[in-house]
Amino acid sequence: MARDDDEDTPPSNPNAPERFPSAKAIVDLEALAKKKPDKARAVEAWRVVTSAAGNPDAHAVIDFAREHELVLPCEHTDHTKANLTWTNPLDGSEMVWIPAGKFVYGAKGKSAECAGFSLGRFPVTNAQFQQFLKETKYQPPKAHPENNLFVSHWPNKEPKGIEKHPVTWVSLFDALAYCQWAGLTIPSEWLWEKAARGTDGRKYPWGDEGTGKLAHVGANRTCEVGKFGHVRSPYGCEELAGNVSEWCQPMPAKAPVGEFPPYTPTFKIPPEDKPVYTVVRGACFLRQGASAMKSNHQRNLSITRRNQWVGFRLRERSRDRQDACPTKTDRQDACPTKTHITSWRWALHLRLGCNTASRRSRQTYSRP
Repeated sequence: MARDDDEDTPPSNPNAPERFPSAKAIVDLEALAKKKPDKARAVEAWRVVTSAAGNPDAHAVIDFAREHELVLPCEHTDHTKANLTWTNPLDGSEMVWIPAGKFVYGAKGKSAECAGFSLGRFPVTNAQFQQFLKETKYQPPKAHPENNLFVSHWPNKEPKGIEKHPVTWVSLFDALAYCQWAGLTIPSEWLWEKAARGTDGRKYPWGDEGTGKLAHVGANRTCEVGKFGHVRSPYGCEELAGNVSEWCQPMPAKAPVGEFPPYTPTFKIPPEDKPVYTVVRGACFLRQGASAMKSNHQRNLSITRRNQWVGFRLRERSRDRQDACPTKTDRQDACPTKTHITSWRWALHLRLGCNTASRRSRQTYSRP
């Protein structure tokens, strides 16, 4: 009779890097923990954490960083306060924590549930995208069609006068390249809808009454982000209706609604005669009429398309735990109540290349 695989049995080569891909990240964080807390340490710690986010053992990195206060938990215990916000130190995006739980989606008002995650308060701006281009020297892949349209709205390759407008004329591939630099990703359409509708299933981010006066629609161009700061989603995200529509990450056909997108997208640039489509969400500035501004409104768009009305918004990309944000240096409000995470033992075993942590302690890292 074949013996069941025992996770507590040491592997034949416990130090094999493929078994513990985040081991170096733990060592790097351990060195950072010995340094004086400052902005530089906060930025580097967050860079280490986000770079390991796609690893199967990424939870150990987050927990190690949390215990040493290199990052902080995104948790609220006082529901009378506004949602926790934090700033991504790698690109300056303000992120809003959206707690775990049920949400309403679709035209028929179905219910689903997902873990907590952080979503950008605003779509990515031209100024942020320009900084990405300066630091990375990014050039669209040669196989990408119509590269002449890439940020073609920038005169002389500079977004002069529109720095604070959402970036447009970017394809899904361009958006994901930015995300890799920023240590973040983009949401699935259902996570986007949860951020827009909340738990009460409202028709629009601001409530159930549709009006163009609450969003930048019926216009001939984008506007600066933050212009409609008095209109927010239930969690505090802005401009989920109006200004630009936003790329959403494709999901496997049979994936549950509340599931997070794959950490590393596997799709490639398709042949021009065989386009691949994904969903874009949110009414853009060209729209007129309340129906297009509803939070369940969706359109399909070729993943290589670039145009003047589609941009993107960031989501934290932790694979198994969407519950960490940078330290106080980058926080926008008071620290939430901390919870004790007994993860040091697993992190230590990870660093030493062992595999003797108990099953009980590993259950700590299950997705909430």
